[in-house]
Amino acid sequence: MPTPDLHPVSRRWEFTLLFLIGALTLPALLINLGDHTFIDDEGIRSLVAFEMMESGDYIHTTMNDEAYYKKPPLYNWVLVAAFTITGSVNEWSARLPTVLFLLTFLVLIFFAIRRATGDTTMAFVVAALTLTSGRILFWDSFLGLIDMAFSMTIFGLFLWLYFRYRSRQWFAYFIGAWLIAAIAFLLKGLPAVVFLGLSITAHLLSEKQWKKLFHPGQFMGAVLFLLLVGGYYWLRLEGADPETVFGTLFTESAQRTPTHHGIGKVLLHILTFPFEMTYHFLPWSLLLLFLFPIRSLWTRLEHPFVRFNLLMIAANIPIYWISPDVFPRYLLMFVPMFSLIGYVLYTTASDRPRRLFYALLATVAVLISLASWTPLILEQTRDMAHVLPKTLLLMGLTIIPAVAVLRRRDLLLCGLVVQLLTLRLAFDWFVIPDRIANDFGTEVREDARRIGHRYKDRPLVYLDEALASPTTWFYLSTARGKITPVAPSPPAPGQAFIVPRYTNLPPGVIITDTMHIRHVDDRFVLICEMPVSN
Repeated sequence: MPTPDLHPVSRRWEFTLLFLIGALTLPALLINLGDHTFIDDEGIRSLVAFEMMESGDYIHTTMNDEAYYKKPPLYNWVLVAAFTITGSVNEWSARLPTVLFLLTFLVLIFFAIRRATGDTTMAFVVAALTLTSGRILFWDSFLGLIDMAFSMTIFGLFLWLYFRYRSRQWFAYFIGAWLIAAIAFLLKGLPAVVFLGLSITAHLLSEKQWKKLFHPGQFMGAVLFLLLVGGYYWLRLEGADPETVFGTLFTESAQRTPTHHGIGKVLLHILTFPFEMTYHFLPWSLLLLFLFPIRSLWTRLEHPFVRFNLLMIAANIPIYWISPDVFPRYLLMFVPMFSLIGYVLYTTASDRPRRLFYALLATVAVLISLASWTPLILEQTRDMAHVLPKTLLLMGLTIIPAVAVLRRRDLLLCGLVVQLLTLRLAFDWFVIPDRIANDFGTEVREDARRIGHRYKDRPLVYLDEALASPTTWFYLSTARGKITPVAPSPPAPGQAFIVPRYTNLPPGVIITDTMHIRHVDDRFVLICEMPVSN
């Protein structure tokens, strides 16, 4: 795509798929975006932002009115902006920035690849493959987490290094890189510094420009980084213990590295990491089959931009490869890079492996189209509202690309992109409502909101500590419209408080309610009140 010498009838398949990709992207990303319950990490990000708004303090971050040091504040400021602009503090407004960062990420991918290679088709396809990579499309694109913004920023760092080096703008190369790293640090902390150091070092060593590591721009950039990051922490340290602040920040990143895990767990992770990540980023991770034979890989990747992407992967991914406690969302910045390399290798491969790959994925495309009617018979979906027209639409949106793929081999990737976007639409329409109806998280959300409304105009505290359920904390505090703090024992007379089920309660305490909660063995806690003494 595009192929100018094709007959106009054949070109219609091409235009149809492009139109469907454009038409499906926003609905797929936005339908029912705010309906399902937060996971706990979402609850943390949004609760910290909510408490910023309630306290009016945007520097000294808190959670349950206790100091929160694990992450810098930039993404919380993003969420505050989203809550303020939308006028609501809820799941939809917390997840909307993720969608916007993803779309910005895709635009960045497209224009960067087109600028570097002059190939518009490649730029479009790689952006589309990134969007429909399994982990992104069916998980990280609908969660209100830092990782999409952080990954886009780190990918921007890679691009900055490449383009500024090509133009030999050395001051801009270093100062801009440190500025981007400062933004990334204020999003997620120490990983930004690791990316910066490994990327610049690997890049300059590969180009035999190691002396530039001591360029004046390097030191100017470091000073700018210290001014931005250090300026925030200078304000943050007011009334805080520096050892606690920076120790927590370091531990938050270091706990996932080999230093915090046994050798057995590390070795197991090293062995399973490639297979686990291949699974999470299906189907396009299958393009990496074209990496083989490895010995000729560098030769087959002729373009300097493609080679640069391979270099950045090689420089940075080993940190994750040897760190056992790694989630796939930490690797999103690598998805367009792997997609670019896989696409180049696929389009330049010999005919036989391409035919085998086509046969495999064309079979998948046909199976998807044949299975598209199943919402009509599945017990979980057959009684949902408007199931018939929705299913008929899904059938059409999967059959059309399947036919296109069977008629033209060169439409394989775009045809599957359309089908994957259609599957996300099916996920939005059928899977999310089923989750809402059957997920324990829905009960947790309803319980927390019920208790929050009950104690909306009355003091309520967590006694001694808040149990490990940030989702509950968020829903409880936002339903109350105020921060729910932690208070020490013993409770004051007349005080309402939340404790674990098996807490030894003081004499005379009245249990007024219970509340379901995640990550606690008995699954709920007690709402109690200390009577007022006569």
